[in-house]
Amino acid sequence: MAKQKIQISDIYRFKLVSDPQISPDGSRVVFVVETMHKVKRKYYTNLWLVPSTGGRARKLSHGKKNDNSPRWSPDGESVAFISKRNEASQIWLLPMEGGEARQLTRLPKGKVSSIKWSSDGKEIGFLFHPFGKEVTFDKRGKAEVPVYRHIKDMWYRLDGEGFFDSEFTHVWVANASTGAAGRVVKGEWHDTFFDWSPDGKRIAFISNRRKEWQHRLEEDELYVVSTKGGPVRRIPAPAGPKEGLSFSPDGKKLAFFGHTEPYSGWGAVNYTVRTVGLNGKDYRSHTDEMDRMAFPVTLGDLTPSFVVVPPVWDAAGRYIYFTVSSEGGSPLCKVDTESGEIETVTDEKVVVSFSLDGACGKVALHGGQLERPDEIYTIDLKRQAVRQVSRLNQSYIHSRTFNLTEEVWFKSGQTNIHGWILKPPNFSARRKYPFILLIHGGPRCQYGRLFFHEMHVLAAADYVVMYTNPQGSQGYGYKFADAITGKWAEPAFKDLMAAVDHALSLGYIDKKRMAVTGGSYGGYMTNWIVTHTNRFAAAVTQRSVSDLSSMFGTSDVGFDMEWEFKTTPWDDHDLYRKWSPISYIRRCVTPLLIIHSEHDWRCNVEQDDQMFMALKFLKREVEYLRFPEEPHGLSRHGRPDRREARLKFMVEWFDRYLK
Repeated sequence: MAKQKIQISDIYRFKLVSDPQISPDGSRVVFVVETMHKVKRKYYTNLWLVPSTGGRARKLSHGKKNDNSPRWSPDGESVAFISKRNEASQIWLLPMEGGEARQLTRLPKGKVSSIKWSSDGKEIGFLFHPFGKEVTFDKRGKAEVPVYRHIKDMWYRLDGEGFFDSEFTHVWVANASTGAAGRVVKGEWHDTFFDWSPDGKRIAFISNRRKEWQHRLEEDELYVVSTKGGPVRRIPAPAGPKEGLSFSPDGKKLAFFGHTEPYSGWGAVNYTVRTVGLNGKDYRSHTDEMDRMAFPVTLGDLTPSFVVVPPVWDAAGRYIYFTVSSEGGSPLCKVDTESGEIETVTDEKVVVSFSLDGACGKVALHGGQLERPDEIYTIDLKRQAVRQVSRLNQSYIHSRTFNLTEEVWFKSGQTNIHGWILKPPNFSARRKYPFILLIHGGPRCQYGRLFFHEMHVLAAADYVVMYTNPQGSQGYGYKFADAITGKWAEPAFKDLMAAVDHALSLGYIDKKRMAVTGGSYGGYMTNWIVTHTNRFAAAVTQRSVSDLSSMFGTSDVGFDMEWEFKTTPWDDHDLYRKWSPISYIRRCVTPLLIIHSEHDWRCNVEQDDQMFMALKFLKREVEYLRFPEEPHGLSRHGRPDRREARLKFMVEWFDRYLK
């Protein structure tokens, strides 16, 4: 059978792997596989198992379920995991010698996350958020729409999660035999990351328990408490955001990611690997010299972003394993906490998540790459040998014809800019092709070396596709990321126009048939481009920002605009107006398709309401595609049929104006 081009409907063929956990003895890897169901219009996740040396991968859990977060018991005899069945999130146990999984906990309705075994295997710690008393459910167990919402807090909702209730997320512990569970800490604050001490007697966790903590969101603190509960002790450490947490093997230190410059623009200051003694002494940052972000910010539509794996100590407590975002990649690295020497373990893949065996001799990792959808890999650290152990998307890749994405570097003034070009199947350099420039969001994220379904769909429609990391992106050092602070559109606009000039210099782009698109900050830049140049024949702006002043009040985290611009819209209206694309809307003559989700609380739908109404009033070519119920991340994890519709409308819009 002849190979076909990549299609929009291929989303139902992908098997999306994640969260590989290698067994304590290093012999097996359990991981999660997500699929999309066309008829049900839902996502399902199951657990799979594969030998760490490769071989046949097999399902451990079956059916239309949502099983995730598998974690091996210390003796390797069972796997604990989280499953949402009957609309309730609970911890389940699966015996690895055979047999059915059994439900361990009987928690009230709520959300379970971040499960971790104690070192003796007798208890399982986890984060739990019970639903507040004001949340009611219908006979099917689904949450009902309330009569009203009485809001008192500045931060009262989160995109993709919903409105906050009256309860808080805290550390809980469950008996691994009986399932009896109880809360270890309490209070009107949220706990985020936690870890067991090696002796199992203490739990360290990250929380923000400062007075008026909602006004001090970038001032996380470290705490430690007995596993039996009781007084909570704060571990002194400089103020700043903190992510991930792990005890050293001797129980005397904690490692985490963070920085000490709170209220800088999000993503401008690099997170580094940091350690501190339990007594608050010997606070150190170990990766400053890398000038790279020790945080996952590589964007894709098949690959999850922002998956934080806490720092992983080696067995001797000298080395710490971690990943960084760097030049479109996410290599696995390790730092010597004594000498400060940093070594790259592997940079062949975009490492999304990873785990080490008990002896720290093998690594299992979720790896992304340009050639195919993500798979699971293992590394023998002694031999430095990388092995692909899952091949769940092999048959799909063999059934499709496509070009590999080409990496390019070009100049924007004196600055080197990194990008990628994807050509259509059966490309001929003798032809002139229509061209599409894509712009990422964040703003301080990065495009990278990933198999990106959307890019391949556009290339299969006979477009040359280009995507880049202009200044403001992460992965190229602090100065590069901080370049747009206080002036979002520059120098990014100059860099993006340099990308177009580079593409035209290659000789196979038709300068009269060019288009631009982007989402979130990429939508902001699309809006800026169509109000500052007429060189594009069409554009698609997605989940965009058009008015920074209203963004401050309508986004779920709009108050962080003050971190970006160092002032508020009421204190410096002219500055917010200067950097808002809506201020220049009369200049827009480019045919514009607007795409937005109605439950997008990161970039509220009112942002594109403004764009549409202004352009309609001005009698410009504009259409508006709104998706009910969807949050900000429609393109990455929206309802499958809506993801199909979005891509279909985009291709049709570009075809209308470029072909």
